[in-house]
Amino acid sequence: MKLSRLKSFAGALLLVAAIGAPHAQPAPLSPAPPAAAMPAVAPAVAASQRLNTQELAAYVDGVVESYQRRFGIAGVTVAVVDAQGPLLLRGYGVASQDPPRPVSADRTLFRIGSVSKTFTYLETLKLIDAGKLKLDAPVNDYLPADLKLPDDGCKPVLLRHLLTHTAGYEDSAFGHLFAKDPKQALSLHDYLRKHRPARVREAGTRAVYSNYSVALLGEVLSQVSGVPFETLIERDLFAPMGMSRTTFREPLGAGDPRDSGAAFKGLWSTGHQRSAGGFEPKGFEYIAQVGPAGAVSSNAADMSRYLRMLLNRGELDGRRIVSAEAFAKLEGAPLFRNAPDATGLAYGFFRRQYGQVHGLEHGGATLYFHSNLLAVPELGFGVFVSTNTDTGARLAAELPALLLQHYFERARPAALPKPAKDAATALAPYLGKYLSERRNHRQFEKLLTASNGDVGATKDGYLTLNAGGETSRWVQEKADVFRAVEGPGRLVFLRDKGAIVGFVSPYGHDVLARAGVFDTANALYGLLALSVLASLGVLTGAWLRRRASSKHPSSPAHRGARWLTITAIAWLLFVIAFGVSVAQIVSAGNEAIYSYPTGLLRLAVWLGLLPLLLSLLDAALLWPVWRSKDFGVWRKLRHTLAVAIFLLTAYAMWRWNVIGWKL
Repeated sequence: MKLSRLKSFAGALLLVAAIGAPHAQPAPLSPAPPAAAMPAVAPAVAASQRLNTQELAAYVDGVVESYQRRFGIAGVTVAVVDAQGPLLLRGYGVASQDPPRPVSADRTLFRIGSVSKTFTYLETLKLIDAGKLKLDAPVNDYLPADLKLPDDGCKPVLLRHLLTHTAGYEDSAFGHLFAKDPKQALSLHDYLRKHRPARVREAGTRAVYSNYSVALLGEVLSQVSGVPFETLIERDLFAPMGMSRTTFREPLGAGDPRDSGAAFKGLWSTGHQRSAGGFEPKGFEYIAQVGPAGAVSSNAADMSRYLRMLLNRGELDGRRIVSAEAFAKLEGAPLFRNAPDATGLAYGFFRRQYGQVHGLEHGGATLYFHSNLLAVPELGFGVFVSTNTDTGARLAAELPALLLQHYFERARPAALPKPAKDAATALAPYLGKYLSERRNHRQFEKLLTASNGDVGATKDGYLTLNAGGETSRWVQEKADVFRAVEGPGRLVFLRDKGAIVGFVSPYGHDVLARAGVFDTANALYGLLALSVLASLGVLTGAWLRRRASSKHPSSPAHRGARWLTITAIAWLLFVIAFGVSVAQIVSAGNEAIYSYPTGLLRLAVWLGLLPLLLSLLDAALLWPVWRSKDFGVWRKLRHTLAVAIFLLTAYAMWRWNVIGWKL
């Protein structure tokens, strides 16, 4: 969860104090060519061809320990496997500090976040293979009456849309996706009914990551199978694969049917926050309310068995977990791509290209755990990594690709092309600000979930992308496709009627669209700061002219000036209240997701209605002010400028849902 935009606003408020005062849709994609047939199992690897485990251990130890020192990561667990079995199972650092407990690769449970989704996807694939689900059936065919999706004027949501993040849902997380108290962990059914997000785009048009979609998919599986979701996955996947220390269950208490029970007690790693050069332990993150989308806890040993099943294309230790025909669909043409050259979604897994090979990949994150899983069946190689600290994202994201490309020449990217001589000029159509489609659209949460990407260019012809506080360089590979200078990622830009309208994220699960002037949160924060300066100017002028104004109490112009003074006071009160509430969210850090919305934030956004309405009144009173002979031209211009600033700020508030009833 990123709070950088809120921090920018807090900084803007400090600066003011110091002063004293519809996007076009991409063209339909051509069907991808059918994939070549895959063997039913991974190619056999002779013992002499297996990686040298001692060299592998030394390499992984060096990489992990380097990241731990650089980023401050309390604990890490890693599994590296080939089709025959584990090549490395490692635990690094601490699982908890009180009592002190080291990470154990075969005991310590890490929260693997959205990697959990892959089990939900595989169970869906199995039920499709068994004829119990149909890929192109409406989801409503499988849901109970109170969970059926309403007719909102959009196309029906099909099962394939839940598997590919193309149902069209906006994003939402604050106040409900994670729970701090087990009593707040709603049942999946109740959560889906209570926290249904709005659909903001037609189904099947764009892949934009959605936790709600996968949670809903889990409910479909439960309804069709007739058993609770957790029981279904245990029966069909965990037990057959021998993953005895992997579970969707959580320590919710004996009265909850989703409780993990005594078998897992004492095995969980604590989540940590990097703080003051040390590690601050955090409480358990309850995710049972959206369990199918992210509640799994597992260890490296169990995940190595899962990887082996993927590498052997559905088979583990001679037992068929997923039929060969069903598994072939994972390696076939992806169900959806946001663009022909973008990463595809294959029944939920990301089919990401590494050199000449494609992997089945999925990352995951909670507030304090970061994980990643990568399986490359055609190479018979897989990696799982998980960290238990909020600073572990880089290690989790980068380790699998580092290992894959270190040991397999076929997975290494081709030599980077050099920018053309006129590249700096040719890049002009791509430059500008972009806004992620993965955000809330209709509630105040938009301000907390929206993220921007700023695309620029270097003098020597490289494209730059500034996002999430980091800048990366990209080089053009072909028309509208750019390769990362560092890493395997690709940016694929989208056109509509010849113009660049957005680009697809490297994982293919988000689209960033061209941003207008008001489509960055900093525009709102800048206008709020400007409204403070305007308010201070209005109040200063009112104070200096207080005696002269008292001589014309009934003049239309002076009446307009008095209302403007009241508006200025209202703006100051709102910005102060809003600024303090934002500072409260920033100071809470990741914990803000639990406490949202705070009482102060509720008060602030409702208070914001007052200056908004008063600004409209000031606009209506502008005509009498200009007709009056009581004011000179310069005073009329200053009055009008203040009203214009207030109206622009009110518009930005409306656009960003900073309105009481949208909280």
